[in-house]
Amino acid sequence: MLKRFDLSRTIITGIDIRPDRVVCFIAHELEIVNQGSFLQLIGHGITEFPIECVDPFQYSDDELEQYIRQSIDKAEVESNVSIKEAYISIYNNNESIYVDQKTELDNEPVTEKIINLFFKQKEFKSLYTDIKEPLHSFPISYKINNSKPVSDPIGMRVNHLKTRWHIIMSDSEKLNRLRNLFEKMNISVRQFISNAYLSSMSTLSDEESSNGSAIIDIGKCHTFISYVFDNNLISFQKIPVGTLHISKDISQVMDIELPKADMLRKKLNNSNEDYLDDHFDLECFKVFNARCEELADLIQHMIANSKFFYLVDKNIIITGKGSKSVKIINRIKNKLGYKKVRIGVAQNFNGLKTIISNPSLASSFGLLNYALDHDLQIDESLSTNKEKKSFFSYIYNFFASI
Repeated sequence: MLKRFDLSRTIITGIDIRPDRVVCFIAHELEIVNQGSFLQLIGHGITEFPIECVDPFQYSDDELEQYIRQSIDKAEVESNVSIKEAYISIYNNNESIYVDQKTELDNEPVTEKIINLFFKQKEFKSLYTDIKEPLHSFPISYKINNSKPVSDPIGMRVNHLKTRWHIIMSDSEKLNRLRNLFEKMNISVRQFISNAYLSSMSTLSDEESSNGSAIIDIGKCHTFISYVFDNNLISFQKIPVGTLHISKDISQVMDIELPKADMLRKKLNNSNEDYLDDHFDLECFKVFNARCEELADLIQHMIANSKFFYLVDKNIIITGKGSKSVKIINRIKNKLGYKKVRIGVAQNFNGLKTIISNPSLASSFGLLNYALDHDLQIDESLSTNKEKKSFFSYIYNFFASI
């Protein structure tokens, strides 16, 4: 039987479930005098899904549990820790909505408690349905007395306060499947976190998070573009194209099986056309090159037409499986024309360098960062079992109006 780690109160577990793999990370928070705190990665387990997988939920509960259990077992053995609770990512089944909260005051000072009343109001409670439920809630802008926008209303005496909330919704059925699955494994779900949020948590510097950045996470089946400003996720967009689509096109055009096409895609990621002598490889490269160009065009169009473009136009960070492709990265740089385009890797972690410096694992490290950086808020007035199980994030640092 595995023994509990001596400093178990500082142990954090994140389980990242994506179409390409299940990643289980176990970390321990350490603090060094004059150097601050960081996370020591003490255990990791990675289990790959078959190349044909486009959604982990396409598998039965027993099959999905088997993939998750394999990653957990590897991480537990390496760390000598028995996982009792974990932060879990939810991939793809997320959407952004915006809700305005109107509060009438009698020349009273605005407090955090007054803004918190949103979670007790029907506008928030009505978001819980059999189909959708909220994962994260962020106050992203304020107006006082029906006109004047302010960056931080705390302490101001006002008659009318309007708060705009950015809320990330997720699929209730998928969340319940995961709740039941982890309950069966005797693991308590500490919180579900949107995968679109996670890469920004682990890769941005304080300056990038404050001044505004766009994080492009090129995954297997989708590309997520997340917009962060004043240390907060203000919006995200999804492009239904990822590295799998490039592999599928190579497979179809060259009439080869998908696993072989995916291996060729990885080979071509860093290949130079001038050094390809084989005719077959050259033909594959033409397909690969065209698809990389199309993906870069889609990303450029999405960012340029975003209403948050002006907030994040200086910092572009790229993560995910596609970030390993020099061809894709160079095309994105050429399309966007930015000087501050870089690959995003986990910051403030200690451990195996090949794991920490892998940009395709940025979202997995983001789970661990999230656990440290966010307080969990539970509305005790929520009455149903589903609502009591659902946690949501809430940031107390109030930021500039957008």
